[in-house]
Amino acid sequence: MYSKESILEAAKALGQAFQSLDTIQDYRRIETQIHQNEQIAQHMSELKQNQKQSVNLQNYNKPNAYARSEAKIDQIRTTIDDIPIVNEFRTAQQEANELLHLVVDTISTRIESSTDD
Repeated sequence: MYSKESILEAAKALGQAFQSLDTIQDYRRIETQIHQNEQIAQHMSELKQNQKQSVNLQNYNKPNAYARSEAKIDQIRTTIDDIPIVNEFRTAQQEANELLHLVVDTISTRIESSTDD
């Protein structure tokens, strides 16, 4: 039987191994580029501001202004989506998530099979 400490050490080692994978390194590199991109930051700020405004317009029962605000939000989202690094980020994020889910599912399956024995 394993101790809690040995399991935590193994989990830490797994996390470090996970961080060294090309898929994860690509994701982190692209994530850094996204956070450093002033154009994206400006669009995200504008998006958040318009989302807040849209919520207020909806709460104050201003359907026409709300519809215009939602159209502006859609336009900003489209602008963000059209930036190539954003699509690259989403692809890298999806690949990293799939890898993480594979690892979690594998661990879960092994735990379940070891408890069935």
